[in-house]
Amino acid sequence: EARYTQSYIAIAVNKRNHYYFDKRTKPSSFMWFKVQEEEKADAIKKLLEENKFSGQVIATLDDVTDRTLGLLENPTKEGPWDRRGMVVGHVQSGKTANYTGLICKAADAGYRLIVVIAGIHNNLRNQTQTRIDEGFVGRDSARLLSKKEDSFIGVGKYDQKRRPVTFTNSVKDFNKNMATSMGIPLQNLNEPAVFVIKKNTTTLKNLIDWLKEHSAKRGDMKVETPMLLIDDEADNA
Repeated sequence: EARYTQSYIAIAVNKRNHYYFDKRTKPSSFMWFKVQEEEKADAIKKLLEENKFSGQVIATLDDVTDRTLGLLENPTKEGPWDRRGMVVGHVQSGKTANYTGLICKAADAGYRLIVVIAGIHNNLRNQTQTRIDEGFVGRDSARLLSKKEDSFIGVGKYDQKRRPVTFTNSVKDFNKNMATSMGIPLQNLNEPAVFVIKKNTTTLKNLIDWLKEHSAKRGDMKVETPMLLIDDEADNA
C-alpha cells in the first residue's frame, strides 16, 4: 500500500488571496478537481486510486496542494512578479505525488510553463519524467519526442481531451535542438508545457538560453509566460 505523510508547508504569508478556489467551477481533465458526483472523478484521482492510494491519503494530498497553490502568485497578474517558497517533506513521504498534484492544479489555474529540477543524475531525472508523464502529461514522452504514435499512460488512459506538452522525455535530458525541432512556439501553445531537467550547470544554462530565444520579448530578458519552477533538489545547491 502506498505510504504518504503530509508534507509541511514552510512558507507563511499573511492576507493572501486564495484565487485558486474561485476557479474551480468545472472539472479539468488533468487537474485534481473536487466533484460531488463520484462518476465525474478526474483522471489523476483515478490514477491515484489505481496506485492503491487510500481515500484518506488522496484527501490529504488534495488539501496540501490546495494550500500550497493558494500561496503561489496569481498567474494572471499583470506585470513582472517573482514569488518563492519551500515545502518540506520526510523521505518516502509522497513528495513526488505532492508536486505532481500541484502541477496539475497550477496548470488549471493558468501557469503555462512548468519546470521541474529533478536530481543531479540521469536515472533520477528519467524516473521523475516518467512520474510526470503518468500524472500530468498522460502520454509516453519517449514516443512523443521520437515522433511516434501517442502511447497513452497514467492519466491519459482515463481522459485524452487535454494534452500538456513536454519538451523533455524519459530517455534524454533537455536539449536545445530537440526542443526547437518540435516546432511549437511557447507563446502559441494552447496547453501548458513542462520541462523535467537535471540540476546541472550546462543543462540549466541551455534551458535559460532557449527560453530567452523562444519566450522572452525582443530586448527583454524576462520570460513572458507564467512559470512554475519546482526544485526537487533544493538541498543540493
